[in-house]
Amino acid sequence: MSKLSTTTWPARHKQTFQQLAEYVDKFGMKSPTVLEVGPGASSALLKNLLAEGEGENLSFIANRLRAGLRNIDSLLRHIPFVGLHSFEPGELMDVLPSQAKLVVADINPRVVKAIAKQYPQVDARVHNFAQSPLDVQVDVIVCLCVLVRAAEPKVIFKNLYESLKQGGLFVIDNRSRTNFGSPSEPLVKLAAQIWRKPQMKDAGV
Repeated sequence: MSKLSTTTWPARHKQTFQQLAEYVDKFGMKSPTVLEVGPGASSALLKNLLAEGEGENLSFIANRLRAGLRNIDSLLRHIPFVGLHSFEPGELMDVLPSQAKLVVADINPRVVKAIAKQYPQVDARVHNFAQSPLDVQVDVIVCLCVLVRAAEPKVIFKNLYESLKQGGLFVIDNRSRTNFGSPSEPLVKLAAQIWRKPQMKDAGV
């Protein structure tokens, strides 16, 4: 089984998800297919104790407390019989149009199984983007703080890019976009972590 390395906490990407919802609306995506890659999972035992929000919005003490809990969580998550909980799929569904279809992909079967149980309406699947793109193209891809821990991040970036429709939205952290993307994979920056794949006419094709 693949290593369970990604953790998460509530409202980790709240601002980015809200911005994404605005762009989905702006570009008239009434029923988009949205792919989230590597959503992360915490242990179900600690899910109610992890502080919400991004670190800069927390006090020093709250940040330290969450860091300590995350260390404990990283140990608990590796115990096979400990249940897992993922926040991000639900947070995405809360801001996306009601007709949106959410596909969640992860290389870890435990994470996928937990998400399928927690969110029955989500298409949760095991998929390794280091091996191939998705079998269909999607309107939106969300992949935050995943590639920086991956063994083959440039291959994954390429396969994610191929999985995104022209004119689609790519939500990815700046470090991954800068370090692992290439000139042959053009993206137009819309916001801090939101990019758009050019349409053929926009790319001058």
